[in-house]
Amino acid sequence: MNKKGALILEFVWLALAIFAALFGTYKFIKIGFENSYIFYIISAIASFMFVLRRAMRKFQENNKR
Repeated sequence: MNKKGALILEFVWLALAIFAALFGTYKFIKIGFENSYIFYIISAIASFMFVLRRAMRKFQENNKR
């Protein structure tokens, strides 16, 4: 994947993590934890994917030199 595509994919994961956390918080306030925990799980997975993709991109950038 080219540098631009990797960067876009990173920010897609970051946006998903933020959106899921915000929506999970909204659902938690309105309904309760029993219906909002899945959004927190999605947010955690998306955050992990963001960190993983970022680390992979940084590693590839350092190895090309």
